[in-house]
Amino acid sequence: MILLAGDLTHFGSGRDVDPLIERCREKSPIVYAVAGNCDTKEVALRLDELGVNLAARGTVVNGVGVHGLPGIPHWRPGMYQFSEDQLRDMLEQGWTQLESASCRITLAHAPPRNCAVDRVYWGCHVGSVALREFIQRNQPAVVICGHIHEGRGLASEGSTQIVNCGHGSSGFYATITVETSSDCPSIQVALHEA
Repeated sequence: MILLAGDLTHFGSGRDVDPLIERCREKSPIVYAVAGNCDTKEVALRLDELGVNLAARGTVVNGVGVHGLPGIPHWRPGMYQFSEDQLRDMLEQGWTQLESASCRITLAHAPPRNCAVDRVYWGCHVGSVALREFIQRNQPAVVICGHIHEGRGLASEGSTQIVNCGHGSSGFYATITVETSSDCPSIQVALHEA
């Protein structure tokens, strides 16, 4: 499964995501994504058309559940962004669709607020409060995020592992290996550079 944590374009058109999704589908038939703040509403609609958008949705594949959170909390004009209340609602909508999963993963563009992977160059934290509260309440196994390119790294909140994959066009990515053959799934998260 390939999971894309947003900023798939740089304020591009919906069709700008087609080559990326096609390349990903050459590697895996299972591809899911959320739109980031540098994407547009048209990009999100195109992800819907391509059948890969997990915004406020969840899916279960081989016991592994993934649900998605697009955009960021309100920041600057012209961004693909939502209020914290809207983000909270989208998280809950997708989560409720993962009841049959033995392992649950949150695919978000924004990282959770006040953790090691949401700090920008000038030092402040800019992640989502709604996502942090959601993690504290529900403890998904893994949260995959992006948004803060300089925040690439690993963090944790309770039993949740948080991974900011980094800037994909710079060759950064993460692998998550989930072993669900027992009652207690085993999860390995690692950062990589191509």
